[in-house]
Amino acid sequence: MENKRASDGQLALQVHLTTVSYKCGEVYTYLKGPQPLVPWAKLVWFSYGIPRHSFLTWFVLLDRCPTRDRLIRWGLNVAPNCLLCNTGQESRNHLFFECPYSTTIWSWIANRCDLHFSTSWDDTILQLQSLRGNRDSERLCLLATQATIYWIWSERNTRLHQQVFKPVGTVITAIDRQVRNMLQSFRHANSRASSSLTQLWFLRS
Repeated sequence: MENKRASDGQLALQVHLTTVSYKCGEVYTYLKGPQPLVPWAKLVWFSYGIPRHSFLTWFVLLDRCPTRDRLIRWGLNVAPNCLLCNTGQESRNHLFFECPYSTTIWSWIANRCDLHFSTSWDDTILQLQSLRGNRDSERLCLLATQATIYWIWSERNTRLHQQVFKPVGTVITAIDRQVRNMLQSFRHANSRASSSLTQLWFLRS
């Protein structure tokens, strides 16, 4: 009986795929069934986002990254210290917002994106979820936020695996360069948005 249900499901999926045009996301929804939209969905998926940044942001929001507090809970014998500041215990909230190294980066990002600076993970997420008004300004905030999450995690892993330690200014420069490059990458597809976002980014520099 179980095999018959699986076979029927496979047949239904084959019929569905051969009779309509589809996207990967639609196939996933078809297989898993509709799921409720989480309140932070727009922080992850939005126009012109960088896919690897979006994926990592999704992981971080779910608290699924292998930070040291999680590794310890899994039974691994690792030091608990944060790899960026070597003082606090490495958790998601500490690594990305409470660590002095990360705090310096977020302070710069908050100034560039005209956001209220906070070292609280929950407060920052709520602030980003509440962005309203100028669509370009909102998109810029989300691009910069995802780039910051990506580069903080990248620096953490570089220190762990390669023992290479970059000063905070170098990471800020990398974030700035990546945001600029991203804004220029769609100037032909959407010149208005590219120009508007670039002006906002430079205006707040």
